[in-house]
Amino acid sequence: MAEVTARAGSPKLSLLVASLLALVGAGRFASDLLTDANPKWVESIADTPLRYVVRAPSDGTLMGDLNVQWFKLLAVPCCIAGLYVLKRLLSKDQRATQQLWQMGLYRASFLALFALMCVVMELEKSYHFLGLQMAGQLEGERAWLNHAIHAASLVLGALLMRWLCFVDPRSLVRRRGS
Repeated sequence: MAEVTARAGSPKLSLLVASLLALVGAGRFASDLLTDANPKWVESIADTPLRYVVRAPSDGTLMGDLNVQWFKLLAVPCCIAGLYVLKRLLSKDQRATQQLWQMGLYRASFLALFALMCVVMELEKSYHFLGLQMAGQLEGERAWLNHAIHAASLVLGALLMRWLCFVDPRSLVRRRGS
């Protein structure tokens, strides 16, 4: 336990980073839903910098290509951050939550769930086999690259999950050694 907690961040910094990532993820998810409902909505912000933070077809620029394809690197870290913030707000015992959060199987189960979600969403966007009315691939998107980027996102999510903490890791090490 001391080895794992020594790599964790501080509880306040964890909450700040997770909150920012959760907000980014929630905003991006909302824009995904809007795009699924009406792919033309993005035309209203096409000439503004906002187009680079919402789900929009590439405009052929580097920023447009990064937005449509590479923003997916944040998908799993944003989900992990949202999960962390919820657990932080709803937990009555932060020490017990910290111990649960540090369990490898616990972390792996959420990472596996997010991996499955990413695969199903990308397959649905390509083949529409579930009938979810997703907008499909946008201009500039490549399905194989989406899967590769989501795999990298899982690695980033795992690293983030390992770093986030609920209580000061030094207090756990001291308490254990007492």
